[in-house]
Amino acid sequence: MPIEFNKITEQVYKMGSMIEQVDFDFDRHMQIALRRFASAGDVDAVRQRIQWVRQSDISGYRGAALLGDDDTPPNLIYPPPQASPQALVIAADGSQVYPSDQSAIHYYLINIGLFMYYQGAAHLPEQITLPTLYFHKSHVHDRFGHLVSNRTVDARRTVAEMQAMSALAWERRHSAPAGGIVALYDNSLMFTASADDVTDADDLQKDYHAAMQHLYDIQANGTRVTLAGYVDNPRGSVVLRLLHLLSLRDEAEIKFKQAEIERGGDLEGLRDRHLFHAVLSAGERSAVMVQNSPRNLDYKRRNPSQEIAFFYVKVGVGDHTAIARVDIPAWVAAEPAAVDDLHAVLLAQSAMQGRNPYPYALTRADELAYVGGRDKAKLNELINIELRRKGLAPALAAPKARGKELARSEKTRYEVKGDLR
Repeated sequence: MPIEFNKITEQVYKMGSMIEQVDFDFDRHMQIALRRFASAGDVDAVRQRIQWVRQSDISGYRGAALLGDDDTPPNLIYPPPQASPQALVIAADGSQVYPSDQSAIHYYLINIGLFMYYQGAAHLPEQITLPTLYFHKSHVHDRFGHLVSNRTVDARRTVAEMQAMSALAWERRHSAPAGGIVALYDNSLMFTASADDVTDADDLQKDYHAAMQHLYDIQANGTRVTLAGYVDNPRGSVVLRLLHLLSLRDEAEIKFKQAEIERGGDLEGLRDRHLFHAVLSAGERSAVMVQNSPRNLDYKRRNPSQEIAFFYVKVGVGDHTAIARVDIPAWVAAEPAAVDDLHAVLLAQSAMQGRNPYPYALTRADELAYVGGRDKAKLNELINIELRRKGLAPALAAPKARGKELARSEKTRYEVKGDLR
């Protein structure tokens, strides 16, 4: 039954009172951040402090840093490009059905949606879906015979998305427009499979990097490939941590305030999106930077071209704008023209849905990948039919699980129209 909202109204009021009493002056913190951002143009000062925090006796800094030998100051703002290039935009997204102990037979499903949009060219969009059912014991169970975790399925879906996108880019490499291929991925590019809760984590990590390398190989063979991970509503504070670091006078103060550096110091509570919402106008983007972190260092050590850089961009127009973080590998970041063209493509894509400032191609890829409740029910029905065909009786769900399924299933609502006499 639905929630009885009359019983929680007073609790909502109490929550509002608590929020009012939180000791965080957003406006004051934002003014500090804006002043520091305006004065963050000394590249030598940035390099010096990053060098200090990378010493063995100072750890914990997970903030922004300059990209290699790039002398671009972190507070540089780029205007909107003049025009979007002709490019093939390949967007990828994925969805899944997790394995369940209640199923008649153990399985899981991964569905990948791929959407191709020819930016600036008179070609109809194309779409592909790649549903894959995993049911073999080696896929569905770990080496101890336990059902694989949801986190394992998530990791395998992430790798499958990157593999599908790289395979399609390779297939279309010779027919791409002059601007090349823009491969849009709906998440951060810095994927890490943890061995603690992901089966075969090392193999998955290798497969992910191999798929990225495949995209790079296409570029090396003459067709530009711009890989980008699009993060909507980013929650990070890496640039703000850099601004706090720049406010510290010298190495001694950095060592003394090491715990503050980990938390973000006096800017703790703000997010990068707050800062860039204030400093960027619609269509503008930030400078390209990298995150100083062990994870990104691992990416760089595996392959220098795969170190993950990023920039922030304000997409949309008028009152309908949003701040996004865009991840790009080092091979893209090293080519300013590729970054500018990506900037232009993202602005054009995010303007296509009017009041929803989000890349159109990613929206369509999500629609293609989504596996809804009815799809799951249909899949179970097909599996049960096959079991019966083989002379096996499908195992019914436990009474508790069956009761939940019936209570929560989609119901058809009927409405009486017209006057009752």
